[in-house]
Amino acid sequence: MASERRGVDWTRSNLYPRSTVTVQGEVAIPFAHPVYIRSIVDCLNSRGVRPSDVLASAGLAWQDLSDGQRMVDFSVFRRFVTHAIQTSGEPALGLMAGSMLQPYHSPVGIAAVTSDTLGQGLQFLSRHARLIFRSMDIKIENGPRWSTLRVKPMRPLCETHVFVMQSILGAYCRLLEAILGRPADELTAGLPYPRPTGNDIPCLRYVRRVEFDQEHLSFQLPVELLRVRSTAADADAFHEAAQACRKMESELGHGDFVARVRGALLERLTANPEIGELATDLGISGRTLARRLAEAGLSYSDIKDDLRKTHAAWYLQHTELSMEAIASQLGYNDPTNFSRKFKCWYRVPPSKMRQTLRGGLH
Repeated sequence: MASERRGVDWTRSNLYPRSTVTVQGEVAIPFAHPVYIRSIVDCLNSRGVRPSDVLASAGLAWQDLSDGQRMVDFSVFRRFVTHAIQTSGEPALGLMAGSMLQPYHSPVGIAAVTSDTLGQGLQFLSRHARLIFRSMDIKIENGPRWSTLRVKPMRPLCETHVFVMQSILGAYCRLLEAILGRPADELTAGLPYPRPTGNDIPCLRYVRRVEFDQEHLSFQLPVELLRVRSTAADADAFHEAAQACRKMESELGHGDFVARVRGALLERLTANPEIGELATDLGISGRTLARRLAEAGLSYSDIKDDLRKTHAAWYLQHTELSMEAIASQLGYNDPTNFSRKFKCWYRVPPSKMRQTLRGGLH
């Protein structure tokens, strides 16, 4: 794996042809955000499996995993998951991948963690979870004693059903731990599949109380726990992340054009093109480009900033490139400006983030 991780320009890699993330003759059903696929890739990587082989088997390329790309279609996701489980030999791969989906990997997770209280964070998650999983209906029901979050697939998940449910369980436990600053020992999980045979029950590594054969995936907590203040509460960070989520939702209605702009900018990110230059590449005027992005609630600088932010973390985790080289790949002439901007994005220096990301793979 070292040969894939060292010094490779993932954003413009020619190792694999760019995938359209669809398969001819199959109905395209947007299903999962690339951030979820990346967590599975990280999990495979940690187990010594070549992620590129699994991606290629599903018709995916590294370029398809950037935040600027469309959601991965369900037909592609099915092949990817099937091959990932077969290659890794790990039936609990979904749980492991979900637990590696760090909250700071997406604006949805950042907003949930930086909310004032656990209850506010979970309410935000239920409203915006479709930005990660398009085909999930998530609702919270608060009673006198218990708060229950229910997750209901809006379409059959076929052979990926257990994998996806396990992933959500792992990610939810990780989110609760980030908000509370400790494992949520009060949690009871209802799982919509039979109890595994044998004595090893993987989900018990993540949650103490489990009920199998439930109608839907559910998470139950004492209602008083919702009033507990988040250990990472930050009004400014919450506002910024919530604003990013609103922009992502707006993009869903202007997806084709925004995806086209993101893709074109990603190809030229190292050159750091001005809006007029990119507009020329797209065959439109700079004014038209700015207007159409504004209709989606975005600006050219927003998109450039998002791409740089995502790829900065990706380079730190998956390559051995120096800070100077990463800054250059992202279009910064001065590494100091990159480091300063990185601290604004993640509130930690790039070197500290690299240590944290690498630590999560072991």
